[in-house]
Amino acid sequence: MAWEAWLTLSVVVACFAIMALTWVSPDIVMAAGLTVLLLSGVLEPVEALAGFANQGMLTVAVLYVVVSGLTETGAVGWIVQHILGRPRSERQAQLRLMLPAAAFSAFLNNTPVVAVFVPAVKAWARVNRLSLSRLLIPLSYASIVGGTCTLIGTSTNLVVNGLLVD
Repeated sequence: MAWEAWLTLSVVVACFAIMALTWVSPDIVMAAGLTVLLLSGVLEPVEALAGFANQGMLTVAVLYVVVSGLTETGAVGWIVQHILGRPRSERQAQLRLMLPAAAFSAFLNNTPVVAVFVPAVKAWARVNRLSLSRLLIPLSYASIVGGTCTLIGTSTNLVVNGLLVD
């Protein structure tokens, strides 16, 4: 057997062993196995992604990683402090929230944008004594509207594009 076959066999056995003997989540184990085969050159990117139902959904997963990076680096905190600021009224608070949410949703998928903004908006509403219920629906609507501007903005656009390409 060639080295590719031995590596593939080793990865499969290792994945089964890790899933059977540890508490590591199966999705992480399988993703790690796929990554090893992809980085080693055994699989081409097209072959690695062929098992997914739609490449658009994989794009959403990648965008979750990007948004997670924004959260961990403190970009979301910066947005809350500098862009959202201290509103004078509830209307101004909604406007200050909706504009950046729509802008981010045009270039990132709207689902992870809302997921990142929710904790930030909760803290912002508490500090500024604003009604959280009057901020979350406008956040959602702004995210949806912003997401319709580009292909990667909404999961629906990605799925339809994948179907169109197929």
